[in-house]
Amino acid sequence: MRSWSAATFPLAAALLLFVFGLYPLANIMTNGTAVPWYPQALKFWVVIGGGLIVLLLIAARVAGGHMDRLWDRMCSITLGIPSPVFVGAASLFAFAASATFAVICFGRQPHNADEVAQLFHAKILLSGRLSLPPDPNPEFFGMDNMIESSRWYSQFPIGGPALLAIGLLVRAAWLLYPAMIGLTVLALYGFARRIFGEPLARGAALLMALCPFALFVGASYMNHVPVLLFTTIALWQLAVWCDAERAREANRAAALIGLAIGIAFTVRPLDALVVAVVVGVMQITQLRGASHRARSLLPQTLAGLLPVAILMYVNTRTTGAPLRLGYEVLYGTAHQLGFHVDPYGTLHTPERAVLFASKYLLGLDVLLFEWPIPAVLVIGLGLVALRRPGKWDFFLLALLFVQVIAYALYWHDGSFRGPRFLFTALPAIVMLAARAPGLIATATRGMLRRAAQFVLPLAVLFAWTAYGVSNSVPGRVRMYRRGSPVMRVDPDVVARRAGLHNALVFVNEGTPARNQRDLWALGLSKGNAARLMVTASTCAIRLTIDGALQRGESARGAGMDRIIRQAIRFDSAAAHPQACIDFEQRDERGMASFAPFFPRNGITSDGRIGGDVVYALDLGEHNEVLRQRFSNRSWYRFGARTSAGDSLPALTPY
Repeated sequence: MRSWSAATFPLAAALLLFVFGLYPLANIMTNGTAVPWYPQALKFWVVIGGGLIVLLLIAARVAGGHMDRLWDRMCSITLGIPSPVFVGAASLFAFAASATFAVICFGRQPHNADEVAQLFHAKILLSGRLSLPPDPNPEFFGMDNMIESSRWYSQFPIGGPALLAIGLLVRAAWLLYPAMIGLTVLALYGFARRIFGEPLARGAALLMALCPFALFVGASYMNHVPVLLFTTIALWQLAVWCDAERAREANRAAALIGLAIGIAFTVRPLDALVVAVVVGVMQITQLRGASHRARSLLPQTLAGLLPVAILMYVNTRTTGAPLRLGYEVLYGTAHQLGFHVDPYGTLHTPERAVLFASKYLLGLDVLLFEWPIPAVLVIGLGLVALRRPGKWDFFLLALLFVQVIAYALYWHDGSFRGPRFLFTALPAIVMLAARAPGLIATATRGMLRRAAQFVLPLAVLFAWTAYGVSNSVPGRVRMYRRGSPVMRVDPDVVARRAGLHNALVFVNEGTPARNQRDLWALGLSKGNAARLMVTASTCAIRLTIDGALQRGESARGAGMDRIIRQAIRFDSAAAHPQACIDFEQRDERGMASFAPFFPRNGITSDGRIGGDVVYALDLGEHNEVLRQRFSNRSWYRFGARTSAGDSLPALTPY
């Protein structure tokens, strides 16, 4: 029975991957709305991927001997390169590619609220504080994921902002995470070499270095990147720990495991808990007859608790309780895992969790490697071909599936240049993909074996060289460059070209952004404000806010219910009042994103927004409340285009 279970586990895992990550389950559940790109991707896989496989099979049939000699030659050349040179080159390429994408695709700027909040929190830390006093004019500097109650700081655990603070300190924050991607390649090589040997280790390292998902996320300021690095280090040291014959070696590896997972916990606690559980179970299975490994769990625990203790101290100073995270300050119990009403008023159900799991795994098919063959299909076929699974096969699958389950239970549908909630499981995903061709080749003969050996090299080559194809690395670069030119605006360049000094710049982010900030200023929670923004029209919310401000109302208690009712009652089909028309016309003249500008603000010695150039949201006539505070500065606006043909906003005197 035990042997039957071990042999069928990979088949069961493959079946789950096919159902959730190849079959469009998410679309079946939502009438095709969850993953709208799937039909087009399916055609791409059938035509391009299918054509590639057919050509390989024909070549294997016609020129089998030549293919065998070519494969042997390729392997000989690859393995003939000294290990330090090979893995160093792969790591350097990953760093350089990710840094290049950061420049050409994203202008080295933050693109979403998570990045912005953590960058500003990093500035708070560099000012010598864990948090700032609330700003006297919070509506001008409000951002998603920032807490602005009794203290001002981000919702994120301290680890992410602390790491970014190091980057800011050396004036190279944009290079920090690309460097971590390069180090991840080194750590993955160390892990793979220990468990599967040199050839597969080189293949896995190369595959990680050529993984577009890893490189594009590495070109951001997202805290998934350091968690990936420390997770991979923990896996590497776990492999060392399992092989340790002496107490000293086991103690050193165990301490590094604990420290790596502990640091990851200070950045993304849920991801770190997933890794800790899977690693812990593996360690328990390796304790029999190895007392030196059992004793090493004490230094592992102590090393892991050190960064956790720092997080608890910071939480006590900011959120008020050692185990209370900033997420809960913003959203309360609605932020927790499980099935309940989420912070935006949507009920998270088991059906929704299944939908999320399917969306995440389907996303890997395209965005993980940009191959013309679905990545999950490659992994699944490798599992089908796996005849004798070992402990590391079970470990890799556990790391992947536990990560999927954990984030299926989480209420938010996370997507950032791919299924970001699976980013921590990349070591397992890449290892399973790298191992699949060898497993398939071993289980087959003749032309199938030859085609299996060459399919991934050709898929990678296609992904990186198919310039005219949208589903490729060049195509994705094109998409990112065309998608958000406003987001790539560099505030330092704007200020330098205009010769700005001692200036206040109002950034016009548009009426929806002004509405959101004003709702916060009235006292609406960020969750309630977000719900209202998708329930009522922009004009209705604007008129409701103006009425509440004129009456001196706040959105607390009965006032909140009245504001929400008034906004929802507005007839969106009715003619818009002149005030709304004025706002719409102003937005049509040009808008900008506040995301690159907000973290550029300096912090004065008393904990206030300051610096040579201060950036604030443009709130129209309400801007005049800042006259006394910033009366000694020159005022400017950034948003309106100077001519209709301009693609970017311009800086103009106020």
